[in-house]
Amino acid sequence: MTYQALARKYRPQTFSDIIGQETVVRTLQNAIEQKRIHHAYLFSGVRGVGKTTLARILAKALNCVSGPAPEPDNTCSMCTEITEGIDLDVREIDAATYTGVDNIRELREVTQFHPARDRYRIFIIDEAHMLSTPAWNALLKILEEPPPHVIFMFATTEVQKVLPTILSRVQKFALRKITLDELIDRLAQICKAEKIQADRDALEIIARRGEGSVRDSLSLLDQIIAFSGKSVTAASVSTVLGLSDSGFFARVIALIAEGNHAAILDALQEAAENGRDFKLLYRDLLNFTRNLLVIAAGGNDAMLSASPEDLTAMRTAAGKFSYTELLRVANLLMKDDDTVNRAEHQRLAVEIALLKAATFPRLREVEAALSGVATSAPARSAAGEAPAATQKPASAPASGSVDALVDRLQKARPLLAGYLAGAKSARLDDNRVVWSFEDPHFAQPLIDAKQTLEQIASEVFGRPMRVDIESTAENAPRKPAEKSSPLGDDPVLKSFQKHLGAEVVRGKR
Repeated sequence: MTYQALARKYRPQTFSDIIGQETVVRTLQNAIEQKRIHHAYLFSGVRGVGKTTLARILAKALNCVSGPAPEPDNTCSMCTEITEGIDLDVREIDAATYTGVDNIRELREVTQFHPARDRYRIFIIDEAHMLSTPAWNALLKILEEPPPHVIFMFATTEVQKVLPTILSRVQKFALRKITLDELIDRLAQICKAEKIQADRDALEIIARRGEGSVRDSLSLLDQIIAFSGKSVTAASVSTVLGLSDSGFFARVIALIAEGNHAAILDALQEAAENGRDFKLLYRDLLNFTRNLLVIAAGGNDAMLSASPEDLTAMRTAAGKFSYTELLRVANLLMKDDDTVNRAEHQRLAVEIALLKAATFPRLREVEAALSGVATSAPARSAAGEAPAATQKPASAPASGSVDALVDRLQKARPLLAGYLAGAKSARLDDNRVVWSFEDPHFAQPLIDAKQTLEQIASEVFGRPMRVDIESTAENAPRKPAEKSSPLGDDPVLKSFQKHLGAEVVRGKR
């Protein structure tokens, strides 16, 4: 007997076999029991969550010899032939190769005929978003007034590409990603059935890499079993998948913050020598950065897609940055995610992405220079601290000071405190706190949260307080950039303009 991939061998054959989609399953089963069968269904969701599988099971339940029934018996000829894909009355169409309007016209002609044997003539159209607009338009009439013996089932990963006129004529079911625990339990169940000894830590790594897709997770498990045999461990999973540990990512992020280009290239060379897949490495780096943001924002540990042993490294790495700095680094990395995914030379794409992100320290210096703040000054302008030369020795923030207010915000509302870090100055006038900004990017979120800021300020100062956010960007005098100045061609400044909305006011020769 030929080997069958785990994803095919353990594909659900009844509604009760499907995991993670309880709401959709219950709705469909109730509709069958109440004889409220619709003429067109659309199943959407990410890859590998059960869209096409659900359509097949629904087709079996509707055409089963004992049906329509909430569960197919999987023993009658209708059920077995639908499972094998040879039922004449249930056609599964790949829209990626069936996109033309002529194909749809041919399909419309077929719908006029009654089923050869089954109760319904069913069309399952996979990757439905690939149909052309003329093809969709050719389907409109039959979807609006279909023959009573015809049912359409569409499956798509990109529901936003389906025409609104189509969406209004179908019942829509959005399938969610499978949770980590559900995936781990499913993998453990299959390993037990296959007589494979698998550590839960190993299954957790596989499930995380599967990213909510049962099919992707099972494909990975198949690959790892082929490597490690009857025993699956975390070490074997790391070897096969080419995983990098949290310490590596913490080092890369720190090098980006330092702007150490040479060391970044050395780290990537190390990854290459260890056989790392650069596309997966970049995806893991983004996930690591997301975890740092969650930690910096004070999020719950349950929100972190990380193992407990990695949390220490993540907290240490997150403590080296302000929240605003992490946002900027994450934004710079995210901008190149699509490029890395599509690049033919993925190592080069990753190197370029990280080197671009490593311009962050220089961008910070340019920002400080444009705002007139010395880059060597350690004082936080958002807190209204004095320059280093005149500042008194720091201690715990005094109650009733702007420092105390910022300290409270960092604990209670870290996101708002992060925006305050972009302030040019801060001052306290009796019952009024004023922050001034040159960059409206930082000012607007604080203006929107003015009521919250005033409430916290009143608690800190022990009296009703007013908070004002001033933006000097519109009032600042501006001159056209000097055309002959080489400053406008500086790649760092161009990156600064692109990501932070800066404008060259005057270039020095």
